[in-house]
Amino acid sequence: MPGAHTHDRITLVSGILLAPVCWVLSPDHSLATVLTVTSAHLISGLVFSCDLDIDSLEYRRWGILRFIWWPYKETIPHRSWLSHGLVIGPLLRLAYFGLIVYGILWLIFNATGSTELWQQLQRSFVTTIQQHSGQTYAFLIGFVLGGAAHSIPDWLTTGTKRAWNQWTKF
Repeated sequence: MPGAHTHDRITLVSGILLAPVCWVLSPDHSLATVLTVTSAHLISGLVFSCDLDIDSLEYRRWGILRFIWWPYKETIPHRSWLSHGLVIGPLLRLAYFGLIVYGILWLIFNATGSTELWQQLQRSFVTTIQQHSGQTYAFLIGFVLGGAAHSIPDWLTTGTKRAWNQWTKF
């Protein structure tokens, strides 16, 4: 299984390769779309890595904020379909992080009596997502691809080792 630094290199190289591919494949050939997909890919691979489910370099990158990921780390089995699944893994981490941020903001706004401001913030968020649905989808695609840049090398390494072990038994 590749180490954290190898995963980082894979993420960076695949992000660089993703940019021109995204330019060619995007219907509008928009620089904003290319930047959104590529940025989401890098954020997913470097910050929201599959290995947040263990005490890893990726987990420690969060510094004092890594407490956010402790429940995730303790709940999600390492290398399970929940952490390393091509689509479910990255989207689960994104949803988990979103719920944590939502909960923290809710506590802050309610503790300060700013419930009206909280409601305005929620409406603004939903409106922004709706008005920029193309960029939202581009972000989600890039985010999933960033997770895939981690999961696929893990699968290939494990599969190769398994095949080698089976081969050497004969």
